[in-house]
Amino acid sequence: MKSRIKSKLLPALVTAALGAFAAPSQAAQFTGVFIFGDSLSDAGYFRPALIGLGVPANVASTLGRFTTNPGPVWSEIVSQRYGVTPRASNDNSGNIFAQGGARVAVASTSTPPGAAQRPVSTQITEFLARSGGADPGALYGVWAGANDIFQTLPAISGGTVDPTVFIPQLAGANIQQIGRLRAAGARYILVFNLPDLGITPQFTALGPATAGAATALAANFNTALFAGLQSNGIGVIPVDTFSLLNDVRANAAAFGFTNITGVACGPFPPFAPTGGNSQFCNATNLVAQGAATSYLFADGVHPTTGAHRVVGDYVISLIEGPQQYSLLAEAPLRSRESHVRTLDAGLLTGARGDVGKWTAFAAVDGGKFDIDASGINPQLKSDQKSISVGGTLRVSEAMTVGVAVGKSENEASFGGNLGRFDTEETVLSAFGSMKWGGFYANAALSVSDVDFENVQRNIQLGQVLRTARGSTNGSNSSGHVALGYDFAMGKVTFGPQLSVTSQNVTVNDVTEEGAGSANLKILKQTRNSTVTSFGLRASMDLGNLTPFVRVTYDQEQKGAPRDIGATPLSVATGNTYTIPGYVGDERWSTATVGLRGTLGQRLGFSVVYSAVQGKSGVKQDGLAANIAVQF
Repeated sequence: MKSRIKSKLLPALVTAALGAFAAPSQAAQFTGVFIFGDSLSDAGYFRPALIGLGVPANVASTLGRFTTNPGPVWSEIVSQRYGVTPRASNDNSGNIFAQGGARVAVASTSTPPGAAQRPVSTQITEFLARSGGADPGALYGVWAGANDIFQTLPAISGGTVDPTVFIPQLAGANIQQIGRLRAAGARYILVFNLPDLGITPQFTALGPATAGAATALAANFNTALFAGLQSNGIGVIPVDTFSLLNDVRANAAAFGFTNITGVACGPFPPFAPTGGNSQFCNATNLVAQGAATSYLFADGVHPTTGAHRVVGDYVISLIEGPQQYSLLAEAPLRSRESHVRTLDAGLLTGARGDVGKWTAFAAVDGGKFDIDASGINPQLKSDQKSISVGGTLRVSEAMTVGVAVGKSENEASFGGNLGRFDTEETVLSAFGSMKWGGFYANAALSVSDVDFENVQRNIQLGQVLRTARGSTNGSNSSGHVALGYDFAMGKVTFGPQLSVTSQNVTVNDVTEEGAGSANLKILKQTRNSTVTSFGLRASMDLGNLTPFVRVTYDQEQKGAPRDIGATPLSVATGNTYTIPGYVGDERWSTATVGLRGTLGQRLGFSVVYSAVQGKSGVKQDGLAANIAVQF
């Protein structure tokens, strides 16, 4: 019998061990950043032309953006965040194709004479010709439509263009260009709506009627754009600059803006002799010291450096918020591992009891699970603790069964003052073990409800720190099976072990509040995990004391990237987008050392420490203690 067991079990264990040496996964990250649009995203496309106009090269190098130069625009801020050196597309094949004055799909009257006409449609054509397609792992951005409205407004005011026809057509043209990116393979596309044009200095100076018309055109375009994307099934990351700008204006002092109606850029003779031209604006011709960050507008329609910082931070929050929330589903996985360790401790002591007798046990477990930030993976610092009480019945010499109820708690932070969350879990488990000679099998089934409490996401928007708060609940169902064979050599017992732990975690919707225009609804997420572990364990019987050790190689079988869904609460059309969640390593190792023993005839105990090695940027360990009383 023993030989047949060894002939079937050991090859299976060896095969599992070889599988554990598969290549590890890499941390999720964007493979590039590519931006299309107009002056709101332009990183200096016209800078070479400034030199041609006679601007000295050393001065031209500080100009060219449509803001308070040399401060970055949002597209540069976001590019740098995700590891891309931002450059205009005509600067050594840069990543930012946006061009000041560009319209969506037709020629612009504001393009300087002799300069290339590059509407967004042409920009995307250039990009696709260069790249041969759109990498699905890259981040894309499209912000356009303002120049179409600016240049059509006189005809609308004169009655020769019907806005109820023009606006849907403009939104449709934008959707068509976004659809080209999607069809070429783009998956993560930032789509900006228009800010409230009517509150810009250019339009407020024209009076309430014109300003109101500009506001209405922008609002109608925004609705048509996002609703059209929804109806066409084009998923994008919606960037609601309309709500963001109004949020900033309503809380200007908190954002550090002391002037939200004037322009920060003064004269720059001879090119901008009367001032108010952001392309010819730098630190030498600001209207006031610090105006680059204390004024909202650089000129009649373009944001200052301070305002662009807010936009850039807002975009980053849309991307990194869902990534942070993906960690909520990781915490129950670690808590369940902690609970299973307490069950193992209960089985170890219960299996030493008398046949037909119950053994009651109580066990505690504590541990850490910390993740360093890498790529676009978020950071996590967490402390876990579990307590379990239960009983085991030694049914026969070969079989022990048990039931337990446990409570697990986790206190976690996202690191760097980015937020936190707590989990509280109540778990019910049934478990047991069998032994036939040297062969053994352990199994446990567990179900639990999980409460996610005190969820906080800190969002930096320029100089303002907003805190979004929420709470939710979820569940975790799991199964654990361990098979092995122990060889005896005197007082030493050793042998191979194969185990499989499967978990299914659900985290329900979270609706944030407290962060104004940055609030998100995070959609229901699931996290499935199946970990196979192969290793060796050994113990030594010293009478009342038995030290033991176990080393395993572990592999996650369901480690494929998963997306986290979100919806900005300010977007009335309910556009939902997805962002890659946390991705951990697929392979690691675990070392466990422990001591179990008896104190008298009826009292048993165990102490177990385990630590994980080989997970990139992860520190994970746990300590469990158990005491048992036989009745």
